[in-house]
Amino acid sequence: MTHFRARKFRRGPLPFRYVILISFVFFLLSTAAGLWIVNYGIKPTLTRYAESQTKKIAPIVISKAVKEVIPNVKDIREITEMVQNGSGGSSVQYKTDIINQIQADITRAIQLNLKQAEAGNLDALTEETGVEFDYESSSQGEGIVYSFPLGQATNNALLGNLGPRIPIRFTAIGDVTTNVDTRVEQYPINNMFVTISIQVQVNVQIIIPFGTKEAVVQQEVPIAIGLYPGDVPQFYNNSGNTNPSIQFPKQDNSP
Repeated sequence: MTHFRARKFRRGPLPFRYVILISFVFFLLSTAAGLWIVNYGIKPTLTRYAESQTKKIAPIVISKAVKEVIPNVKDIREITEMVQNGSGGSSVQYKTDIINQIQADITRAIQLNLKQAEAGNLDALTEETGVEFDYESSSQGEGIVYSFPLGQATNNALLGNLGPRIPIRFTAIGDVTTNVDTRVEQYPINNMFVTISIQVQVNVQIIIPFGTKEAVVQQEVPIAIGLYPGDVPQFYNNSGNTNPSIQFPKQDNSP
């Protein structure tokens, strides 16, 4: 008769290679879960904050370029003149050659300043914005690179300087678009207030560690403002809504 002796298995610690394998798998799963949480939870907040910061920096680049072309707003009489029309009235005539030249100079200056900023020339922006730029990354042609603590995206004063620094990069996409806008407003009585401005539009691409977004930066640049006074009419009744105020001479009824 054969007897089978039951063998007892004693549980011990897992082999080291299994521990390493399980730890590696757990690390991969936790990293993937963390990235998923960051992507869907923090990404919208980071994108909004990065867009707001970019739209604060880009107008300063535009303003700096405009000051190089037009240090001060011009008087309206430098680029316009009043001409008499056939009906006896007057109208504003624009000196288009001067306006077109200013528009071309401003467009060229903005493009040049953007290229210089993307090449690492950020001293003026640092002084005016207080943003911490990454000079090394910017000088390598990676666009305008800056960073901010993750806590600033929470808009909480207590957490503003906490957390790792998040790098943000933005660069201009395509050429700078400019258009001339003229406005003539009637100012009582018989006065015309004329404004000539350049509408600037820059398309930028904002890149954060978890995504990218395209944004549009728009700015209005006044180049000439002025008032053309007209002759005051003898009677004025506010476009016919009220009766004119007429003062008759006093009559002398003395004998």
